[in-house]
Amino acid sequence: MKIKRLFMISICLLLITGCWDQNLMKDATLIQTITFDQTDEGEFLLGFAIPNIYRNSKDSGQETEAINSENLSTVANTPREGRMKLNTEIPGNLDTSKNKLVLFGEQFAKGDIYPSLDVIWRDPRSSLSAKLAVVKGKAFDTLSIQPRVESNISQNILYLIRSTETNTIIPEESIQTLASEILDPGEDIVLPLLKIGRNGTTIDVAGVALFDERKLSGTLSQEESTLFLLLNNKQSKHARFTQNVNGNKELKMNNFISLNVDHIKRKLNVSVDDSGEVFVNLNLHLKVIVEEYPIGNVPNKVDQLNNKLSNTFTNNAEEVIKKLQEANCDAFGIGRRLIAFHHDTWKEKDKTNYFKDVKFKSKVDVEIIQHGIVK
Repeated sequence: MKIKRLFMISICLLLITGCWDQNLMKDATLIQTITFDQTDEGEFLLGFAIPNIYRNSKDSGQETEAINSENLSTVANTPREGRMKLNTEIPGNLDTSKNKLVLFGEQFAKGDIYPSLDVIWRDPRSSLSAKLAVVKGKAFDTLSIQPRVESNISQNILYLIRSTETNTIIPEESIQTLASEILDPGEDIVLPLLKIGRNGTTIDVAGVALFDERKLSGTLSQEESTLFLLLNNKQSKHARFTQNVNGNKELKMNNFISLNVDHIKRKLNVSVDDSGEVFVNLNLHLKVIVEEYPIGNVPNKVDQLNNKLSNTFTNNAEEVIKKLQEANCDAFGIGRRLIAFHHDTWKEKDKTNYFKDVKFKSKVDVEIIQHGIVK
């Protein structure tokens, strides 16, 4: 039996062959960020950030490792051609399997962003968890920033995006989630909007970028983007606001109240009248916690504060919706609801500009449910 078993094992070992399609890490140069830009001459500019590991020797004789970025760029006709060009400039094969970020320059995003992503979706080794963002100015310029805390710029931007997602400032979006949304005729996408701040020393979140189908068409500020996400029923762990509720007190600090949204309840109803006109009732109820109110005495003013905040948030919501319609960005998915529940109306609509003609009626109710231990 032992001889027979050894014979069978020997046969199996002879039949087992190595994998012919190998991608060895020792031969790879990992891409951590991809940037898409348009040059001043209207040409396509592709950029990459790749990690560069180096050692620091300290007086104690110990060595420490640090990672920063080496940046590459080239003008090309397509992303694939650009990648082939850059592959001839560095040792190893450029590999996108660990890519963290895809950044679009502002001018580039005003065109069609879909063709630039085609190569990513077709490549089975592409990282589908990579985050996306639009950058004011040129996206490639962000790779030259030297962060104070995190030396690797790609990791720095990734941490920034994740933290602002947690604070309901930008939506959670990745290459994988974008694939279905960007092709949906009844819904438009929004992406995080970044900018270079502090005289070129930091990367900041400016709000969100609004898209009309696959083109950048408008923006919302940080505070507007948080309210938009709540209106779109997308609350994350925190959602904070600071509002003026006391007019013009001599000490300016006493004019403001800071809130954190504890719970939301959103109702969105779409209806169509006999003439085919679309109406949307959008109601949002916010249960909030007072985190700061310098003037104090919240319990005695809770009804007054609720009314003031409700009116302020309702006006702000109307302004957010106005900006969405000006940008022709159906981020609420009204078209998707028309397709599902009012299909005859949808067939008659102009698929390009239907969202601009939707009649919105919005209302935000604010309810203070907690105000801390200070009376």
